[in-house]
Amino acid sequence: MQLSAAQRLKLLRQRLFAALGIGGDVEVRLEETADGVFVRVDGRRIAVPSPLRWKFYRKGWATRLDRLASEYGVGRHVFLDADSVVLDVGANTGDFAHLCARFGARVLCFEPDPAAFACLRKNIAVLNNARAFDCAIWKENGAIDFALAPERADSSVFAEGPRIKKRAVAIETFAREEGLTRIDLIKCDAEGAEPEVLEGVGDAYPLVRAVALDTGPERKGKRTNEECAAILRANGFEVVDEKIGTRWMTYGVRRRPPVTPNGS
Repeated sequence: MQLSAAQRLKLLRQRLFAALGIGGDVEVRLEETADGVFVRVDGRRIAVPSPLRWKFYRKGWATRLDRLASEYGVGRHVFLDADSVVLDVGANTGDFAHLCARFGARVLCFEPDPAAFACLRKNIAVLNNARAFDCAIWKENGAIDFALAPERADSSVFAEGPRIKKRAVAIETFAREEGLTRIDLIKCDAEGAEPEVLEGVGDAYPLVRAVALDTGPERKGKRTNEECAAILRANGFEVVDEKIGTRWMTYGVRRRPPVTPNGS
């Protein structure tokens, strides 16, 4: 297993905490096979691009999804149901798609990192209403240079690392080609490329109900919240900037008009 001695010690300590019932930890195990690396937790087998990912699941699978819901405003800034359509930009290994499945929502996942995409396909194969797309979401269609850093889940246009060419698609184009008539949530973890993702929504903005962006300092050490807020406001969204746990988040929300007594 590709873990340093320090990481092995942390994993052993975590198992001890789980066995003793300390801090809400549950047992997490790593499995390395010819088909890749997997995390085993709460009876689930999750494909991961790096064994370092075990730390995401130390409090259990349900807690992992609850944390994602809190970070991306599900149940607070956006409410999903069986009719909802979600665009998961920067889907990584597909945990957010499983959160959407709690509500029966349709989720369309985009992941340009090859190692993460392979895991994404495996992990969402059990979901009836999820699809994976091997491309980068960008401000225009074409090809872009994309840097790989799957061990840290930091692959992006702006990351340091080996670079590959990836197909880039604008959300406006994707929505038209897929015949989307609604987008209830654009969830975006684009590692610094959030403004470009928003620029590419274009004529599809009237379809979009809410946007949740990780706008942490991932664009050469700087946040993208101000650029994103300006784009969202220009397209009719109320903007909320919050820090949830360790994530700096920017939300764009369209508030529903009040219901009058006659129901209009």
